[in-house]
Amino acid sequence: MAVSNIVRNLRDGELTIKDGDSNSMTVLLDQGDLSWTQRLQTIEIKDRGSISAGHLRKGDDESVALSFSARWTQLISGSGDPLQLYEMLSFRSAADLTSTSSAGEQQTLTFEFTVTDPKGAASEKIVFSKVYRETLTMSEGDDANTIAFTGKAFQTAPVVSRV
Repeated sequence: MAVSNIVRNLRDGELTIKDGDSNSMTVLLDQGDLSWTQRLQTIEIKDRGSISAGHLRKGDDESVALSFSARWTQLISGSGDPLQLYEMLSFRSAADLTSTSSAGEQQTLTFEFTVTDPKGAASEKIVFSKVYRETLTMSEGDDANTIAFTGKAFQTAPVVSRV
């Protein structure tokens, strides 16, 4: 099995966002700040207030929290223009997107983050299923305008595989 010791950076990553149909978009993460957090809930059972006499129990499952930001040039597309990031993340009605969740559930998307090994030996794909938005923040800046996404994937951990 090939192992690479070359550290990855923002030039090596690519985020593809997909809906439940055939719509997809590749996001240029030129700021390199895609992050996710896997949480494990633990219940502490103390014996009459004592930790040393107590024990630990597994708690409820927790969804994966994720966030990223990217630069944007426009929020919505015009006639014949490609779909814009804001439209996809906000499920704007004109974008005609299909949720990856069942009808009646919260609208979700699939996020696929591909990290290419510069050495070509150990590229990986990290897949987040049923991603839903918690916040979407647009900011104006001197150098560029940014859009920041925070949300959760309805799973305890992403699916990581070699590609």
